[in-house]
Amino acid sequence: MKAARLFLVIFLVLLIDTSALGDTYPSKPIMIVVPWPAGGTVDQRARQIAEKLAKALGQPVVVENRAGASGGIGATLVAKSAPDGYTLLYGSIADLAINPAINPSPGYDPVLDFAPITLVVSGYFVLAVRPGLGAKSLHDLILLARSKPGELTCGSSGIGAPMHFSLLLLNRSAHIDIAHVPYKGEAPVIADLLGSHIDIGFPVATGGLPYFKAGKLVPLAVLGPKRLSAIPEVPSITELGFPELEMTLWGGFVAPAATPVDIIKRLNTELVKIVTSAEMREQWANAGAVAVGSTSADFSTLIQSERARWAKLIKNAGLRME
Repeated sequence: MKAARLFLVIFLVLLIDTSALGDTYPSKPIMIVVPWPAGGTVDQRARQIAEKLAKALGQPVVVENRAGASGGIGATLVAKSAPDGYTLLYGSIADLAINPAINPSPGYDPVLDFAPITLVVSGYFVLAVRPGLGAKSLHDLILLARSKPGELTCGSSGIGAPMHFSLLLLNRSAHIDIAHVPYKGEAPVIADLLGSHIDIGFPVATGGLPYFKAGKLVPLAVLGPKRLSAIPEVPSITELGFPELEMTLWGGFVAPAATPVDIIKRLNTELVKIVTSAEMREQWANAGAVAVGSTSADFSTLIQSERARWAKLIKNAGLRME
């Protein structure tokens, strides 16, 4: 009888504590870890959302950049953090799908180590070149690359990052040899492309749009199935005959596994409100991206399917990291 009473007391205490946790969250600042350097598209989106999330939750929301290992350093940090809702990861296709598919020991499991909150956005890379290169179309670029094997250079945000695989697929599909130059993030790639230190890049449409409009970069193809309304004059990679180069970029929030369900629900509710607001939808659409906002379950399904898809693609294509 005493054992039964003790069990009942423990159960009631746990029930009260769990309920109280949901009622009082958040009671201190929240940290959003961005596993890429400051200044890139992922970082900009995270900071934009953090500002609005802080107002919604009534607590400071800070963004911490923990770059390195193709997103692996930041992702590992969050995976090993306390599951209390105060450390979140703004993850992406790079760290939640591609890196674990190519790296046998990334330090985390994107499915087992995280509790998905919501998918935030989707978009595409744009294959672009420096104006002085002289290529006005993808056809021009391929002919130029074939005439100068190994001489043209293309920057990426790091070995094993989505930009890197875009280059590997382009080289393989077009039977060309463009040299890879890895950087620590997207921002330095664009900076060196603007400075003509490299010839080619794959900026995210959102980040590259101002430079396309100003004529500082020449966009040759959108790496998606169709053209973007923000740059309707730029053909899609599919219509140019290279559908295998299609890559939908996506990003969203996850928390450490075992984070209480009520906290995940609270964060999902607030984040979806922010992302699906008319202001956000219009702003991102004008920059060539799609504001999504999803259920936790739908985001979980996406992470699992994308991880499996990239593992198969990498194996079948025989792609290897340098």
